Amino acid sequence: MRATLIFWIIIFAFGVLVGERYGLPGWATSLTDRGFQTVEGLVGDVGEPIAAAEDNGAEPAAVEAETEAEVEASPAPQTSPPASNSQGGADANANLRINDAGLQIIKDSEGLRLEAYNLGGQWLIGYGHAATARAGMKITEAQAEALLRQDVKDAEDGVRKAVTVPVNRNQFSAMVSLAYNLGVGGFGHSTVLAAVNAGDYEGAADAFLNHNKAGGKVLEHLTMRREKERALFLQ
Repeated sequence: MRATLIFWIIIFAFGVLVGERYGLPGWATSLTDRGFQTVEGLVGDVGEPIAAAEDNGAEPAAVEAETEAEVEASPAPQTSPPASNSQGGADANANLRINDAGLQIIKDSEGLRLEAYNLGGQWLIGYGHAATARAGMKITEAQAEALLRQDVKDAEDGVRKAVTVPVNRNQFSAMVSLAYNLGVGGFGHSTVLAAVNAGDYEGAADAFLNHNKAGGKVLEHLTMRREKERALFLQ
């Protein structure tokens, strides 16, 4: 095929060069026209670029058919996962704050102490505030509320960053209460978070009940708190 192509290219080129300068008799014109047709048939229309698919040895029609087959065989588009913000977490949760029900769980569970007290070697005050608590410290109820709001904000930020799926305000508030109790780091390793991020909301609700121990022992007040958080999560 290559020798035939070269032969007809020479004939075609000869006819063009000589014909433009001196003209050609009919038989020569016919021969050069045949050369042009042969070259065109072998390499495609000289006036159009050769498709990339032809370079790979595939016919354009075959490539088009394959493309259509791929489109027909392609599965239906899946729902995109929730967008995440630059600091982690789902954008859908960016404006969530703990609600009154969640805040009340914390207040009821922690209890209000206006004088600093020592628990397990750590000083606490107000609603379980530890960051600035010290021996002999006294505060007002309004100050205790302010400290609670401050501490809850840290828990809110932690939950927003850790949760990668959309949740409603009750679900968010229940998890903030849990994070306030376990600490943001503890919440990050909780079975509640693992289930939520897997999209198993029912499993996440039940997982609250797993976190009712201290020192390996089940504590009644923690069990009660987890039940309240679970009930709020399910609302």
